[in-house]
Amino acid sequence: MKFRNENKTDNPCFKWCVTRALNPVTDHPERITKQLNEQAETLNFKNISYPVKLKDVDKFEKQNSTISLNVLGHDDENKIYPLRISNKHERLHEVNLLLLEDRHYVSISNMSRLLTSQKSKHTEKRHFCLRCLNSFTTEKVLKKHDQYCQKNGVVKITLPKKGTSLEFNNFNRSTKVPIVVYTDFECFTKPIQSCQPDLDKSFIEKYEKHKLSGFSYYILKNGKPVKQVLYSQREDVEDIAGIFIDLLEKDLDRIWLMENKPMVMIEYNKIDFENARTCYLCKKNICF
Repeated sequence: MKFRNENKTDNPCFKWCVTRALNPVTDHPERITKQLNEQAETLNFKNISYPVKLKDVDKFEKQNSTISLNVLGHDDENKIYPLRISNKHERLHEVNLLLLEDRHYVSISNMSRLLTSQKSKHTEKRHFCLRCLNSFTTEKVLKKHDQYCQKNGVVKITLPKKGTSLEFNNFNRSTKVPIVVYTDFECFTKPIQSCQPDLDKSFIEKYEKHKLSGFSYYILKNGKPVKQVLYSQREDVEDIAGIFIDLLEKDLDRIWLMENKPMVMIEYNKIDFENARTCYLCKKNICF
């Protein structure tokens, strides 16, 4: 299966694909007819620039409250994977598009025919979850799967290339951590003034500022609690974070000195140490 853009000059392809998906025809569905133009006028393409970027699909979906829109992509081996899956599952119309190079979109009229070939050699119709691309024999089974899969993000399966291998390298995480610290901060919110946002664009309105009011930390040594500190603001103290760092550093220095003891080696330990030729963690040869 090969995917390519046959018409790189048709920048509004997104517009025509969405309109055709909502108004399918059997004869020459690729033709942009007068009727297709009239049908496109019933949709809201305001502030949608062409060719359409993937992030602008969200804008289109917000402006058309009856449509949920999914976009799939393909890799260098023409394997299909999800790019953008709508979370508006309850809407009346669902449109599925395939994004080719140069932001060129094509409408997917038969999802089973498109995806089944990359899953198995069988040709019977399958029902696909667009989030994980797992297939099911019936729509009933798919809906049962959707109850769980809709809680997750979209997934693209990427397997390592043939002949490659993985090995563990984070040997610093193989040793026991004798001292662990759990911390938590508390804040109060302070109203702040902000300017009027542009309602035609996406925005984040800042109306409150979080100000530190206190903290706590809990220190464990070899799994046992050794220190607990609770600090709350009694006056207008600005540098709560600085106070936290100072107290924690002092406690850790004291606890670490208690932990730092001279190594005791008996005779056979010394012999093993002198004869060691590999690292006990990474099992690689030691260079001398």
